[in-house]
Amino acid sequence: SSAASSHLSYPSQAPAPDPAPPRPPANSPATILKDRLYVGNLHPSVDEYTLLQLFSKHGKITRLDFLFHKTGPAKGKPRGYAFVEFSAKEDANKALVALHDRLVRGRKLVVTFAHQAPSEASYSASSNSNRRYATDTTRPTALSLLKTHNRPGGTKEKIAALEAK
Repeated sequence: SSAASSHLSYPSQAPAPDPAPPRPPANSPATILKDRLYVGNLHPSVDEYTLLQLFSKHGKITRLDFLFHKTGPAKGKPRGYAFVEFSAKEDANKALVALHDRLVRGRKLVVTFAHQAPSEASYSASSNSNRRYATDTTRPTALSLLKTHNRPGGTKEKIAALEAK
């Protein structure tokens, strides 16, 4: 028992809970980008060229983000949505009005203004502080410490005991 406790430490009291994470003010929702459009409900056969043909009629496109699955059984296939960025807000607005609910290859397009993705820092600050511990597999849990403390021996002893039976 003394050998086990020499390299195991038990907290004398429960650690103090983290203070509440800083939250962004309620009056500042996600930033809406007026020159960048979200285009959803795309048919799997719709590609970048098709989108460029549709959207370039309404203004100068500065960026097209066409998303594909990165992993899993659908790897390499389109995700069914894209982002189209225009050089001018007016052009983006014209495209939104003209193409929202437009039938393309049997599906109605969903076209809205894109929202600014939350930055990595604001995401980690606003996420639940307890999740950090739930995903940290390097920290021993109280239960695992109790189990190892009461265990008669290590893996070799267990194997020997099983072989002896």
